[in-house]
Amino acid sequence: MTVQETTGPPRAADPRRWAALGIVLLGVFMDLVDITIVLVAAPAIQADLGAGHAGIQWVVAAYALGLGLLLITGGRLGDLFGRKRMFLIGVAGFTGASAACGLAQGIGMLIAARAVQGAAAAMMVPQALSTIQVAFPVAERPKAFGIYGAVNGVAAAAAPIVGGLLVGDDPAAWRSVFWVNVPIGIAAFIGAAALMRESRAERRPRLDVPGVAIVTLGLLLALYPLVQGSELGWPWWGWAMMAAAVPVLAAFAYAQTRRERAGGMPLVPMSLLRRRSFAAGMVIVVAVFSSISALFLVLTWQLQQGHGFSALRTGLTFLAWPVGLAVTSGTAVRFAATAGRRLVAVGTVLLVLAMSALIATIELADGLSAWHLVPGLLLGGVGFGLVAPILVNIGLSDVPEEDAGAASGVANTAVQVSSAAGIAVIGALFTAFLDHGPDRAAQLSLGFVAVAFLVGLALCRALPGTARSMS
Repeated sequence: MTVQETTGPPRAADPRRWAALGIVLLGVFMDLVDITIVLVAAPAIQADLGAGHAGIQWVVAAYALGLGLLLITGGRLGDLFGRKRMFLIGVAGFTGASAACGLAQGIGMLIAARAVQGAAAAMMVPQALSTIQVAFPVAERPKAFGIYGAVNGVAAAAAPIVGGLLVGDDPAAWRSVFWVNVPIGIAAFIGAAALMRESRAERRPRLDVPGVAIVTLGLLLALYPLVQGSELGWPWWGWAMMAAAVPVLAAFAYAQTRRERAGGMPLVPMSLLRRRSFAAGMVIVVAVFSSISALFLVLTWQLQQGHGFSALRTGLTFLAWPVGLAVTSGTAVRFAATAGRRLVAVGTVLLVLAMSALIATIELADGLSAWHLVPGLLLGGVGFGLVAPILVNIGLSDVPEEDAGAASGVANTAVQVSSAAGIAVIGALFTAFLDHGPDRAAQLSLGFVAVAFLVGLALCRALPGTARSMS
């Protein structure tokens, strides 16, 4: 998102900027950990609340949808009403929704609280990058962005372990993965109130509320029957809903085009999608990020329900992925400016090989153990480390500077919404294949994940050869 400074003469650098950054990144850390930690706890939630597979998919997808659909709006609200104010509102909402999740007495209440939690995160998370832009001198921004990236990596590594430790072998202990956010959220709120400096954009944006409403309706029409269909026996109205999603999403595209031509600020500037490299980049984003959360949800179900893994053992097994990511993510950022497209292509190939290795391991391993899966997960993490840190930047490289903020918002929204869509599609496939056993269901689901990565690989040639500057 492009950030413009507040009107008036330039202000001196905020003397509390580094402390304020730490507080803002604490909120980002909560968001990032919350996405993964729930995957590890999913079987415990399912057992304790008596939920089906569709209910657990909604627990994960509702958060991603709430975050993804309101991410751009949250950034613009910060520009309009003040970034500190919106961060405080987001932290308060996230903390309250986390408590509601911990108190949930049924799967419906938990799903609703998760949606509110994601919407609150959408108010909170965009203010982090905006704060870096407005609070730090240009010379200090690379270091600040580097710390931001490091927090992402630490969150990825910490989430499966923290989730496993909190849940352990007690199905009722899943509530602790939400309660842990409450003291952290309170600390972040107090720290932000004391340390953050308020800022607003010089050009006040107009909010595209109708756009948010239409695209939300279209996505729910598509995703609800995908998630629920298998458990309900694929009723006729599910197919009708998915068919109805097509004209609704077409109406969204038409409304966005009209808004852009009228000089407004659309949620998704459709002119960007006419740029071949940007469009290809977004398809690769969808192909890759739609598969990651679904991959870990499928493996969690398979390991805990099919092989009796505890939540802690599952989390420790998954640790191989962020370890692999840590090995290559720094290299990807370092060489993105000279070899970005090749790095993405190599990383995608490694992801395909990793899925193939996991499928073969499940087939061949006698008495599946964590050590059987570690090589495939480690290889997947190495591949993802070459793709994830630079893919969005490469997709933005051919976008004009004046459109970079809008394009960045579209890309970040695509990451979150595609995550929800991937959970719906791959989760539905896993459920449909369960009659063949959890191992076979996991293998077939991972096969579809590999196909998604192959689609991304096929489009790599349309990407620019280098990435936009990471700072």
